Amino acid sequence: MQLKGIDKKTLEKIEDTGYTLESLALSTFEILVSQLKVDEEKAKKIIESAQNQLGIHPVTALKFLELEAMRGKVTTSSNELDGILGGGIWTQELTEVAGGFGSGKTQLCFQLCINVQLPKEEGGLGGNAFFIDTERTFSPRRIVEIASYRDLDVENVLKNIIVASAINTNHLFSIVDQLNEAIPENNIRLLVVDSFASHFRSEFIGKDRLVERQQKIMQIAEKLILLAVKHDIAIIVTNQIIANVEEFLFGSPEEPALGFAWAHRPQQRIFMRKSRGSSRIARLFDSSRMPEREALFYVNESGITDAPFPTDFHTE
Repeated sequence: MQLKGIDKKTLEKIEDTGYTLESLALSTFEILVSQLKVDEEKAKKIIESAQNQLGIHPVTALKFLELEAMRGKVTTSSNELDGILGGGIWTQELTEVAGGFGSGKTQLCFQLCINVQLPKEEGGLGGNAFFIDTERTFSPRRIVEIASYRDLDVENVLKNIIVASAINTNHLFSIVDQLNEAIPENNIRLLVVDSFASHFRSEFIGKDRLVERQQKIMQIAEKLILLAVKHDIAIIVTNQIIANVEEFLFGSPEEPALGFAWAHRPQQRIFMRKSRGSSRIARLFDSSRMPEREALFYVNESGITDAPFPTDFHTE
């Protein structure tokens, strides 16, 4: 770690304490004074230097591009799908995948939980996954099947995925609040929430609870984005779809749930739909980085692929 104006001894202390640039930039001087045993002036200087290096303070567009290039990505295992996303699911971002039943949302999440464990040169981040399950859809057997096709150590793959079942919105908030400690302790590089909409839609029913629901959604969305930036992790959440009788979305009277307040929170939004057989179509419909476009991919026994039938990943 290099921080302008910070001496080597303090830098070593920062690294020994486990801080990253992101966590320093989002910290407070009171916390740094307590944990690093430095004075208030130096603590403020450390935070300012970290913020400058990350581009939180005003920087040129060129510097911003350099910082963006340093961020990690998790491959989806489909070149077509990676292509419309700019290389995969990015760290420091909240990515939403919306779609109906059988569209492949959860299958994509399973694939990402495996892929994040791969080394960077193979499209991973060399880290672990944390899977928040709100609909009891997590399937370790499916993880075993995908990992086996790809000739991976199945037991290790399973050990590196932490699963938490959220029984309601209060429990979901509680789990998210504990992630600040769980992420660095368990080398978490990918966080999945499947499905983000489930409890909000079932618990906050009626127009009289709409404002309360939107406030809760905004609160937890901000918590997730803060986690993504602070810990340099990739976050993907799945969303349900609702009927839209006024306009058609991609030729279908459907749109992602949770309304306009939520719509502005994810940095990348993908709409997935089922096609013929094992084929699926993903449309990136909201992104500041990439143009709106579609990708064709497949969901089969070996997971997410560009081929309609399972590929033999085994090596001699």
